[in-house]
Amino acid sequence: MSPHPTHSWSTSQLVEYLAVLSKQPDEECALQAAVERVIESLDAEIGIVFGHAPLTVVGLPAEDPHVATLMAEGTSRSPAPVPVAGVGLCRVATVALDVEDDALRLLVARAGAEDFTPDEMLLLRGMAWVLNLALRPLQVMRTLHERQRVLEQVTQVQHALASRDPLPEVFDTVTQGARELLDAEFATLYLAEDDELVVVSVSSSAHTNWPPPWASQVMRVKSGVGRLAYLTGELIRVDDYPACPIALQELVDNGASAAMAAPVRENGKVVGSLTVVSFRAGHAFTKSQEQALLTFADQVSMALSDAKTMAAAQSAMRDAVTGLPNRVLFVERLEQAVAAGTPIHVIFVDLDRFKLVNDTMGHAAGDDLLRQVGLRLRERLRPEDCLARFGGDEYAVLLENTPDAEACRIGEAMLAAVKESYVIGTEEVVVGGSIGIARAHGGTADAVLRDADTAMYRAKRAGGRRLVVFEQSMHTALVQRQNLEADLRRAIDDGALCVVFQPIVDLRQQRTYAAEALARWQHRRRGLVPPREFITLAEETGLIGALGRRIMETACAQATTWPAGPPHNRPPNVAVNVSARQMQDPSFLEDVRTVLADTGLAPHRLTLEITESTIVSDLEAVVDQLHRLRELGVTIAVDDFGTGYSSLAILRTIPVDILKIDRSFVEGVDDGWQGGAFVRTIVRLTETLSVTAVAEGVETRSQADALRRIGCPLGQGYLFAPPMRADDLALYLAGTRSRQASVEV
Repeated sequence: MSPHPTHSWSTSQLVEYLAVLSKQPDEECALQAAVERVIESLDAEIGIVFGHAPLTVVGLPAEDPHVATLMAEGTSRSPAPVPVAGVGLCRVATVALDVEDDALRLLVARAGAEDFTPDEMLLLRGMAWVLNLALRPLQVMRTLHERQRVLEQVTQVQHALASRDPLPEVFDTVTQGARELLDAEFATLYLAEDDELVVVSVSSSAHTNWPPPWASQVMRVKSGVGRLAYLTGELIRVDDYPACPIALQELVDNGASAAMAAPVRENGKVVGSLTVVSFRAGHAFTKSQEQALLTFADQVSMALSDAKTMAAAQSAMRDAVTGLPNRVLFVERLEQAVAAGTPIHVIFVDLDRFKLVNDTMGHAAGDDLLRQVGLRLRERLRPEDCLARFGGDEYAVLLENTPDAEACRIGEAMLAAVKESYVIGTEEVVVGGSIGIARAHGGTADAVLRDADTAMYRAKRAGGRRLVVFEQSMHTALVQRQNLEADLRRAIDDGALCVVFQPIVDLRQQRTYAAEALARWQHRRRGLVPPREFITLAEETGLIGALGRRIMETACAQATTWPAGPPHNRPPNVAVNVSARQMQDPSFLEDVRTVLADTGLAPHRLTLEITESTIVSDLEAVVDQLHRLRELGVTIAVDDFGTGYSSLAILRTIPVDILKIDRSFVEGVDDGWQGGAFVRTIVRLTETLSVTAVAEGVETRSQADALRRIGCPLGQGYLFAPPMRADDLALYLAGTRSRQASVEV
């Protein structure tokens, strides 16, 4: 990036620059002010306006010999750096003040090794063009000796531009000013419409009957000097109008004697013309008046370009789907309110089930829903409240000078409105909303936005369809969460996470059938972080893929070292938990294949455990992924069975080898026949489906005995062994370490 950043000058800022220059009393002052502003804008040290000789020099004495050197270098196509005493080696940039005549040039020189960037050259050309524009009325003043008249007319136009007057009013100011300054009886402004010139402004004196009353409404011209100026892009001057072959007969019939027309441009493209007509016999326009007309045509060009810039700016401030203010405009309003010290509340609204509408009904339906939500929210707000669509399915509201209780009332009204059903096409749709409210307490706009966003996500994590008011403790928790995320990322990268193993036991023969790999994180400051906490964090932050790969790699590598033993004279399998995010990752299948190849573990010894909720989250995609995994030869287990939402029909369609019965059902398995009824049903189901049952959370011998009577083949729990480190598991499998001696980590 250049160490000399340019300003982002819009057309409106160039208008202001023109207004500053136009206030100067003469050309000398205008040049001085212009060069000083150019130097400031480009962070340069020297500025020169010159033709055959220097006209204005800023940054060096006019008689300094370096001025001639800089001028000479400035006329070359590729200016070389010029050493300047007291300044150093300077880079030179030069542009012509008039694109049609490069005799008069603007030069800047800047110390340092950095060339002028394209953006800086664009700015320099823009400022040179504005300087040339500002000099024209001053030159006309000097030539016509009517300085005061020109100044007044041009100033009126520039004031209209700077005040953002409506375009018709600016156009009227231009035509009236051109007619009066050029001593004409008639002036008109044409703009192109379907390649025809249409009258948009007319100014006539009391000494002529032209134009007729109907002309301003229906006049379209296909010939005349105005048309020719539009087609050629050049000034057209006719001193004997009746003899001109392109003269409009209506003007000739009304006594027109002379006419001039100048092209009008919009961002460089000719889009119309400005015409003046004299009805005085023998009258002829002069060279100086040609320049005056060009000046007024330039004012129209400036007005059109500025209007287009403003229209684009307004468009950039509005959301294309809902028509509401967008994030840019909302933040601008918020920053103004914060800077003024106004008491404010910010409300964030997030739709809870918008993605489902988009996915099932299409984006057009989603856009329709967004518009309906915007209208409904607007109805719950006061006229002075600012409602914006922030993007996606998020809306934001700015409330100023509103008591806390009133802000909450408005938020509750918005929440109730969002919950009501919508009609999209022919279907009725119901979505909810999560709302967060934050109040500015000094601070910055970013801070109150962050707080409202934090409160909204707290509402969403709590199940949605509710409103949460921000409290400072939420930010503290968020910062802690961000810190924990950073620590987890480092722990995964550095291999600081460890894997422990809990045996899965054959209940009949009391032999180890497999071992489940479990991640553990010993934080350097917080101590042991609960698995549920950092696993959930990994899923929400997208770290679960890297974490899951690390656990699988470690578990499979360890499993290759386990000794074979009875009852089948083969080493135990290893089970690894897989999250929904991993199952939906297209690269997961390749990850499993790579781990098996790198570690040398036989595929049938790897069991992947998924939960019921993972299956139903995206049934079609998950089933397809499971079939591909089975093709690798790995075993599939459904974990925590009985707590999710899977049905018997689903179990018949997915490739499952093992059902792990949740501990909540195992707890009462020894409480008579009724206590074991659910477990008994699941075991019978697994037998029917040729699936193996595993009872989780076995803690007492009576539970193990009841499970054996029911016919459950496998069990896992503290009765057999707690999770243990790899070296302890090796001793456990070898029979040299008892389960009582095992220590959970």
